[in-house]
Amino acid sequence: MTPILLTNKVVRFWLSPEGKTALKGIIDRDGFTAFVYSADDLGAWILPPTKRGTGFTSGKSLLLLKWDYFATAHLELDEPEGAERIQ
Repeated sequence: MTPILLTNKVVRFWLSPEGKTALKGIIDRDGFTAFVYSADDLGAWILPPTKRGTGFTSGKSLLLLKWDYFATAHLELDEPEGAERIQ
């Protein structure tokens, strides 16, 4: 995973079995959407979802989602200006 792809993006994550165990009580869903504030060698620093899952937690508290803690992620990439779509 190239961390720069995730930075400043809203990303849909699905937890790995290890992540489900480690984040039990913090994130109680297999899949969730979070804002990735930053990403580095440790993992993704996220604003986690609210308990209702209707937005992100407020404040300056970030959660480290280690790379081993998620099985897959989905995000929308902005198409670079002037890029041609491959047919």
